[in-house]
Amino acid sequence: MPDRTHSNTREIRQRLATWREVFFAQKYRFDLGQSFLVVVNFTLLIITASDKLQVFFGIPRLRSLLIVLIPLGFVGVWLFGYFMDRVVRAAQMAERQSMKRSEVWAKHHEQMDRLEQQIGELKELVVQRGNA
Repeated sequence: MPDRTHSNTREIRQRLATWREVFFAQKYRFDLGQSFLVVVNFTLLIITASDKLQVFFGIPRLRSLLIVLIPLGFVGVWLFGYFMDRVVRAAQMAERQSMKRSEVWAKHHEQMDRLEQQIGELKELVVQRGNA
């Protein structure tokens, strides 16, 4: 009877892990879609603010200027992304932050530290026996 309970528990955990993977995959897709939504929101913001920009800049027909403003905004966003990619190295920094917060990586580093220490101890023993 205890084996059956253990088997059921393991089965439930596997199902939950599968659903967790499915949920995270959908969240990842949502995040990718959300990044496109920023582009849409930016365009709508400029169109909505056009009458206020018209007063601010003193231009009587700002609608024709929107043809220039919207692409300039996208170029500005792209330039910022280029800066973040090439100068800040945002992808690598995000990966480092993820690794710092990951339990799996922390355990991996602990294991590697232990292995390096043990290899060092073995090396010392070999050197000592070679000198003896």
